[in-house]
Amino acid sequence: MNSISKFKKMLVDRLGANGLEKDTIPSFIRSIRICIDGDPKMNHLKANRQLQLLGWNDIEMDYNTLQIAIALFKAEATTISLAT
Repeated sequence: MNSISKFKKMLVDRLGANGLEKDTIPSFIRSIRICIDGDPKMNHLKANRQLQLLGWNDIEMDYNTLQIAIALFKAEATTISLAT
């Protein structure tokens, strides 16, 4: 299992454990990416506020979940840049 798969599984598992429905997790991850792309250094509190602005009012991320998401996005970006 490569690092992208590991980070993605960890993130999906954490989000599911926090009560997010399995079919909404991909959309939530896309929303996290939108927030991080807008401000790569934001903390989990600011990320939660941004996610609420995007309509995600029922879930709050903790610090560790945000760090897993950031690690996933960095691993994906590295893979894309190596492929080009």
